[in-house]
Amino acid sequence: MIPISILLCLATAAVSAFDYRETPPAALFPFCQAAADASLPDAISNPAYLPSIRYPYLHCSGGMPYTLDELYSSTIRIGYGTHGVGIQAVWNRFGFAQYLEHIVEGNIGYMPVKYVSIGAGVYYYNLTMDTVEISLSSHLVDGRASILVSPCRWIDLSFLQENIGSLLCPNRRDLLFPEWSAGAALRPVQGFTLLYNMNRTAVGYVNSISASANVLKYFSVKVGYAREANTYSASLCVLYRYVAASYGLKYHPHLGFTHSVGITLSTQDINIESLGYGPLMSKIRKLHDGRKIDINTCSYDDLLGVRGCDRHYTERIMKYRKTIGPLTRTGLLQIGMSEKEVNHMLEYITGLAPEDPDSGIGRRGGSDLECKQKRLFRDLIELGLPAATALEIAELAVTGDYRTIQNRINSLPALDARKKKRAQELCTGAR
Repeated sequence: MIPISILLCLATAAVSAFDYRETPPAALFPFCQAAADASLPDAISNPAYLPSIRYPYLHCSGGMPYTLDELYSSTIRIGYGTHGVGIQAVWNRFGFAQYLEHIVEGNIGYMPVKYVSIGAGVYYYNLTMDTVEISLSSHLVDGRASILVSPCRWIDLSFLQENIGSLLCPNRRDLLFPEWSAGAALRPVQGFTLLYNMNRTAVGYVNSISASANVLKYFSVKVGYAREANTYSASLCVLYRYVAASYGLKYHPHLGFTHSVGITLSTQDINIESLGYGPLMSKIRKLHDGRKIDINTCSYDDLLGVRGCDRHYTERIMKYRKTIGPLTRTGLLQIGMSEKEVNHMLEYITGLAPEDPDSGIGRRGGSDLECKQKRLFRDLIELGLPAATALEIAELAVTGDYRTIQNRINSLPALDARKKKRAQELCTGAR
């Protein structure tokens, strides 16, 4: 009876401490969540989100309750996403001296079409108990699968099934319960995300709601509440170029407070969309006085405040103005807008430049180098490159080295070998 009693005590301690299992501060709850805020990679347990993280990253974090110093957990994540595919490797350690869990996992996400992503993962789970009375080591291999549907920019619908092996083999459920989660992420305004998840866990159904606000481009706040567990949580994150540091705090009425810290490193700038104060004020101002903005002289925030001009169009317009010249009606079509979107936008803008009859590019005096950029942009568009890519390459043709330009052109999946060779010849002639 003594070994059984010890085993039950250890199992009870592990279950009662489940609120500390997920260590990343941005992961507000310990259970798997289908819907997530994908601003930072440390908050994601759904592999279908991985293609949205388009930079390499390394995340390390650790957590410990204030009242149980011997119980702690740590996590290391490394991953990368590009061209609609994201991969991630994770190592997680949880427990104390007499009870230890180790999990090593690999995840992959793939976006087969624009509005749908699918994800899958496989992991190795090891449980070790070591006391005077008991020495036990159990290990299992299991997997997960998920799907993410984004019918528009402001909503995500997702489903995540954990421990598929335990779902098919009920005798494994004592160690790995087949949890699942279904959720929705709403983004009513730029820089703000509202999440709802319904989760089936080993202790029953748990409903959670959380919100994240990117107050500034370098500062983010998240808060959450799980009704059945009566758990509150919050986290803060500070970003500077290639580094993001976060601190999280969770509260449970029976378990008290637990805290966690994490750091994310990347070889590229870690950017988040901040709350759109500028666009909001711009919209209020235009509603008040009915003014139109000059599309060729306005600021980034004023342009982002124009109805129908989202962040992607705004960035393309600003780059077009810098690289090619003044915007024309044809220029708006070249950056990817439809005729309907252009006609709608004309209600809020003014100042479109007259068009060159040969190229459709706005007339502007300039150096021979600027004229070459214009011609190169036009030729790349005619070759079949997307407008955003043509803008990028036209800028690289002047500022970048030949190898960078060559690598960028070779990475374009939409061009065959003949068109890639022609694009390289055009760039060489523009230098």
